[in-house]
Amino acid sequence: MRTETVFHGTERPAPSGRLARTGRRMGAVSLVMALSCVSAACSVIPVGGRSAVVDDVRKGNPLGDPYARVIAVPPEAGWTPEQVVAGFRAAMASVDDRDRGIARRYLTDDFARKWNPQSGVTVYKQGEVQPPPEQGDGTARVVLKGTLTAIIDQDGRYRPTGGPLNEPFSLVKGPSGWRINAAPDGLLLSEADVERAYLKANLYFLDSAWKGLVVDQVRVPIDPTANFAKTIVQRLLKGPSSLLKGAVNTAFKPGTQLLGVDTQDDRVVINLSKPVDSDLIGPMSAQIAGTLAELTRGGWDFEIRVKGEPYYSDSLLPIDAQEHIDFDTWMTPGDVHPYFLADGALRTLGRDNVGQPVPGQAGEKDGARTRPAVSDQWQVAALSAGEREIAVTPMTPGGQWRPWVAGTSLTPPSWDRYHTLWTVDRLDDHTSKVLRHDGRKQYDVSAPDLETVRVEALRIARDGVHVAAVVRSGTEEEVKIGTVIGQGAATKITNLHPVVNVEPNQTVKDIAWKDGTTLYVLTGKSELLEASVVAEPKQLPSNPQIQSITALNGSLLAGAKDDDGNWQLLSWNRNSAQWEAVVKNENGSTSFTKDGPSYPAYPLG
Repeated sequence: MRTETVFHGTERPAPSGRLARTGRRMGAVSLVMALSCVSAACSVIPVGGRSAVVDDVRKGNPLGDPYARVIAVPPEAGWTPEQVVAGFRAAMASVDDRDRGIARRYLTDDFARKWNPQSGVTVYKQGEVQPPPEQGDGTARVVLKGTLTAIIDQDGRYRPTGGPLNEPFSLVKGPSGWRINAAPDGLLLSEADVERAYLKANLYFLDSAWKGLVVDQVRVPIDPTANFAKTIVQRLLKGPSSLLKGAVNTAFKPGTQLLGVDTQDDRVVINLSKPVDSDLIGPMSAQIAGTLAELTRGGWDFEIRVKGEPYYSDSLLPIDAQEHIDFDTWMTPGDVHPYFLADGALRTLGRDNVGQPVPGQAGEKDGARTRPAVSDQWQVAALSAGEREIAVTPMTPGGQWRPWVAGTSLTPPSWDRYHTLWTVDRLDDHTSKVLRHDGRKQYDVSAPDLETVRVEALRIARDGVHVAAVVRSGTEEEVKIGTVIGQGAATKITNLHPVVNVEPNQTVKDIAWKDGTTLYVLTGKSELLEASVVAEPKQLPSNPQIQSITALNGSLLAGAKDDDGNWQLLSWNRNSAQWEAVVKNENGSTSFTKDGPSYPAYPLG
């Protein structure tokens, strides 16, 4: 007789794992305790001992937040198939057993040689564990059912996903008891396992011009033998994840090793095996400060040493905690004023929230242009009313409109940080061509995933690397995020992945980058979503009057139209959790008006 068991547990029925907590900065005593089943229906495997308190002071680790870890234990001969699978799942989650040697002891010798725990991680959430059936003739099949939530690639890239989890484990009974002879490759970890065993890290790399910073959001396995700073800097030295490979640079020389991370004189001291090129010391410093900013919470400065010696023969190389902010001002931009259309002219939101016309033709009444986009060099681009032309003018006295791009049906313009204009020409409902213009010449951009669909919108993030597109195929729209690789005629868009799927027959009104990693999405139903490549979309409070959006870090603005066709700008007030009218007229009123404020735009938004 063959037996089969299906797991639906909300919490993995760990047979005998233990939890420990490790202190931050000065260290802490950690508590080790037996894990037990939360479901009354599951079997508890005997631990064979009492809970114990273990002195686990980790000296020299000012950057290690407390974390819980599962201590893997080997299987016992009397365990049932369900208990063996439960023990294997617990062992997979153990950060102390980095090579998963104990986890392999749950497998037959032949399968232990084939199983590759380094091939990636499947993240899931579960339901309940059902009662085990009677055992059979030496074979059994245990099925783990639940809901997929994410995939973690080998390089730490975290990709949200969905759908059912239905993973079988085949077992055979031998002289040492039940062992697994077939199971999914890689690691199967619950969401709680991932929270315990992985660090969320923002790795900072350099853009194609070596002048700006690009954030790569990854998950890094915790190494209990190292402080968190060491773990994350080691990951930084390995280079970007697959999402950004080929799109970013790094100041570190190939083969650079991290020899240690320690603290001295109120600094985090980073000891490298190689120096960087002299012209890359500033970029390297920005990468280090940005990558460690969240761990140190801005309270520690840094110092770089090479092979334990001061970086320079006659002096130290200190790095300010805010070095990444000084290096790339778009990391935390200061007082940046938004722009908007009113009465056919482009205005900027000036003192006392009163709109002021910008210099040149852009500030003159012209009902033939809409959807303005502003560069970071006092240039504005606008789409013609018929969507067949995009013109550009400097916002300076005497500035004149000049046509840059012509097409069949163009998307609203978008600027990147290199003063290049982007748009998409929709040749028909299933053919699109991505275009960019650098002020001298127009280029076609290779974007295979966008060429056979209708692109409704395209936005380049302020880091110049991340790109978002609204794509329509048939009656369905979705929002995708990808990366820009290369320059000039060699530019291409790749690694596009959906982050928001809209209901059939619904549309996306607008998209706007908050920063280099987070995108706001306004749907046709006036839903406002916050999306990224590393998290499920989150719904935000919206307003049915909103027609377009723009954002800059903590500021979120919307162009809104009332039932009578009157316009006004709304700003999201996080303190009051309300949308509030912004632009005042000469009388101080913020009422909606005909030809009033519309289509707000932050630079590079």
